[in-house]
Amino acid sequence: MEDNTFLELIAINQGIIHKICRLYRDTQEDRQDLFQEIVYQLWRSVDNFRHQAKPSTFIYRIAINTAISSLRKDTTKKMIE
Repeated sequence: MEDNTFLELIAINQGIIHKICRLYRDTQEDRQDLFQEIVYQLWRSVDNFRHQAKPSTFIYRIAINTAISSLRKDTTKKMIE
């Protein structure tokens, strides 16, 4: 996928990503970090998109899975400390 197409896809669906960031993170800084991580994961996964669902569904699943993984990492860090 071309860079411009990917950026358009993110721009169109940024509301979904921001909503998930607000649901899973409390501080603005943590939300920004999660947003960046979601965009990174989308960039890594975009070539796996098979067009069997809407792009927004694909983005939603990647965003949710990334947010859950992020929470697990933080929980593990807190348990170790």
